[in-house]
Amino acid sequence: MLHQQPGLFGLRYSNRDFTQKESWGKNCFNSSFPASLCAYIQSCNLENIYLKLDSNLKIIHSTISTTNFYGINPASDNLFYAFETQFTPYQKYVIGTIPGVDLVTQAKDIGSCLQGIEIKLTVLPDHTTCELSENSYGCEIIVRPQTIVYLGCGLVNTLNNNLDTLRQLIGEEFENIIDWTDARSVIPYIPKMINVINLILLLIMVELAINI
Repeated sequence: MLHQQPGLFGLRYSNRDFTQKESWGKNCFNSSFPASLCAYIQSCNLENIYLKLDSNLKIIHSTISTTNFYGINPASDNLFYAFETQFTPYQKYVIGTIPGVDLVTQAKDIGSCLQGIEIKLTVLPDHTTCELSENSYGCEIIVRPQTIVYLGCGLVNTLNNNLDTLRQLIGEEFENIIDWTDARSVIPYIPKMINVINLILLLIMVELAINI
């Protein structure tokens, strides 16, 4: 009888040993399975659903290939899946040590980081929206501190050649916040923060369009 080792589709090279039961626990499976699923989707000549913003900051549905998502073809023998690993290109934006992200795709031959990916495995609908109509379904998304770090680094990385404009958009008004841990000090600035974030998102869209 043929003895087959346990594993997940496409994950030939990774820092997780799927012959060990600890690699199948909740904290590992939540990132390993979606990574494998993306590889399988491309093997079926399908693309992943990709949610984007239009110029009015409204969500639109598009698609993205796993090759573009991973920065390398998932069928490549040169792909290494590094789970819970630092995306080192962002280290230059962080004081101290940058935390690990759920998945870093790497090129085996030179050990370079290709993409840093934060993974959220959830269900649609969740328990708070399952009784609503289908157009009101929602997902529960848990945002870790690492997620915020990588969102900030990704923002700065995208706008690295446009930092003067970024500084102008942020302005100096938020420097008046003495204690960021005090809700009474921060809450009055939230409408301004939302407006600035929207302007930054529009700037990022312009920057990405220029670099395509």
